[in-house]
Amino acid sequence: MKNTQTKYHVNDADQLVEANEYLLDVREPFEYEMGHIAEADNVSVNEIEERLDELPKDRRIHVYCQRGKRGANAVEILDRHGFDAVNLEEGYSAYTGRFDSAITAAEENAPASNENIGIDPNRVKVEASGLQCPGPLLKVNEVMGELEPGQQMEITVTDFGFCTDVEAWARKTGHSILKNEKSEDKVMVVLQKNALQAKAEGEGHQMVETKDGATMVVFSGDMDKALASFIIATGAKSMGKDVTMFFTFWGLNVIKDPNAPKKNKSGLDKAFSMMMPKSASKLPISNMNMFGLGSKMIQYVMKKKKVDALTEMIEKADKLGVKMVACTMSMDIMAIDEDELLPNVNFGGVGTYLGDAENGNLNLFI
Repeated sequence: MKNTQTKYHVNDADQLVEANEYLLDVREPFEYEMGHIAEADNVSVNEIEERLDELPKDRRIHVYCQRGKRGANAVEILDRHGFDAVNLEEGYSAYTGRFDSAITAAEENAPASNENIGIDPNRVKVEASGLQCPGPLLKVNEVMGELEPGQQMEITVTDFGFCTDVEAWARKTGHSILKNEKSEDKVMVVLQKNALQAKAEGEGHQMVETKDGATMVVFSGDMDKALASFIIATGAKSMGKDVTMFFTFWGLNVIKDPNAPKKNKSGLDKAFSMMMPKSASKLPISNMNMFGLGSKMIQYVMKKKKVDALTEMIEKADKLGVKMVACTMSMDIMAIDEDELLPNVNFGGVGTYLGDAENGNLNLFI
């Protein structure tokens, strides 16, 4: 029977965990990995209908996401399929309870000497106000890569989600956070670079399978979905994952080179070329495209809000070392030649993708 209580808050989760109730995190796997409520299972809201058989029909499902909206959507889906589900309002971003895996991991992994680390008055200072996710995290990754072990950096941002993002990044990469403060309109974080390779180099060379990669199939040619895929890819890469993006069918339009030479095609090949976007900046959006007007509107809003354009995200992904692979079978079907794609793109088939996916613990289809 469906629960009659109208409101549940995410901070009710502590009582739910103690009572051995069922919690379901409906965020994406990479979000779950960065921190979640202990004991919660993870099924993305985008996959719920395909994975209903994994969920208990004889127990109430307490759902949460990052801020509450995806949780509410998940509850609607579960209700339609006969589950008893409730949403924990405000989501993980508002959780302050005792069962936060991110806090637990930070306490367990923090070096004992961190308490005695002072803040260097000569630390590198970076002003990143106005940058939207994942911009601040990419900036941290870039600057820390240039520092020597023991050196410190301070970064100031206006994206409040950076508070938790940088904690997860530091745990994943093994560096130290000395200060993480939020004021009325800014976040200031001080980090110290640690000597991560010293122990491994002292013990000699040893090959270890880490399965710490991330792969994604980019099937969609919609601008908003492509942008989401590059946000995830660059975020995963900055957290130390080896990332492969496999572009197939309509997704090939995302990696077209706007400066590619014109081709003289005929028949169906010519028809395909005429109907498809010429580059990433010409892609439609999945909703409210309005004959291209919606795409122009969202690009304008992104620029105003200082969110990187898709073309800029592609450039950043390439600089970070994200591996982009074009499906050669799809290229043949869609009448796309090699020199019509960006010069940094690799070429391969499903075997290339599956080979990289085998070593990954995060695999997405967008």
